[in-house]
Amino acid sequence: MKKILIIEDDNVLRENTAEFIKGQNFDVYIAEDGLMGVQQTLKHLPDLILCDISMPNMNGYDFYKTIKQIKSTSTIPLVFFSARTEIEDIRSGMQLGADDYITKPFNLYELLKVINTRLAKYNTLKQINNEKFHALIDHPTLGIYIYHNNKFLFYNNPLANIFGYNYEDFASINIVDLLDEKNCDKKKILNDLDRCLKDSTGSISIKFKASHKNSNPVLVELFGTVITYKGKPSLAGNVFKIRDLNKNLSNSKDNLETIPKLTHRELEVLKLICKGKSTLETSKILFLGQRTIDTYRSKLLDKTESKNIAELMMYAIRNRLIKIE
Repeated sequence: MKKILIIEDDNVLRENTAEFIKGQNFDVYIAEDGLMGVQQTLKHLPDLILCDISMPNMNGYDFYKTIKQIKSTSTIPLVFFSARTEIEDIRSGMQLGADDYITKPFNLYELLKVINTRLAKYNTLKQINNEKFHALIDHPTLGIYIYHNNKFLFYNNPLANIFGYNYEDFASINIVDLLDEKNCDKKKILNDLDRCLKDSTGSISIKFKASHKNSNPVLVELFGTVITYKGKPSLAGNVFKIRDLNKNLSNSKDNLETIPKLTHRELEVLKLICKGKSTLETSKILFLGQRTIDTYRSKLLDKTESKNIAELMMYAIRNRLIKIE
């Protein structure tokens, strides 16, 4: 069952709302202020949060700012409760990124409609993100990984192939096996990875010479950002091979891509695509129609000879058309 957290300092309203929602086949958790709300959020990781604005100890705005700074809770949808006298204040909540609000006193069945609508939208977004992730996993050359404590907790077949292994054999390989002190600063790379993992908002981009199963070193570039995976801070990202270092460098020009000239507007659209913005979001940011944005997306796919958005993003990274933050 889906989990709902209700944060409300009015005891009667909180208990009545909780009892009603439980009767609609939801697991319900409650908190009487923002501080307790943070604790309950971290403990239960609800699918949706219903939160009052004016509360003691920590108000709704500060609660929302707090959970947005924590990776494991930053994407949980939130609906604010607002008294009619607070309608103007609700703009602040929406500007923070809240998904919706409902005014008090409210009809419980109207609240149920809001809950179902928000959960449906969130599930749709999760499905879209899953499709994007699987598109990346299935990319023929882009290595995808999740890393923790020198081990690859998850990887795809292209990652194994980059270092000369098949998928099954790579299961016994850790990052240390790929770092040869003759080719790279092994200690510095491991320290950089560990330092990044200690920062909950950390990200990393490093280029290094990696060992290959066939003893031919390869120059690779690794990108990653810190996530919470199975309750542990982990690094998730991608690796791609720049070139085989044993090849004659005089022939390296033959391996470089010819970068097509993109217009300023095409670059703007490309950067927003790489940030995960939808056509609607991009159109609002650039003050252009959605059809115009779709046209730009099609042009970018054609110009870069990319089959899908995942390949387009990879192209942008590989050719330094976007900055990895």
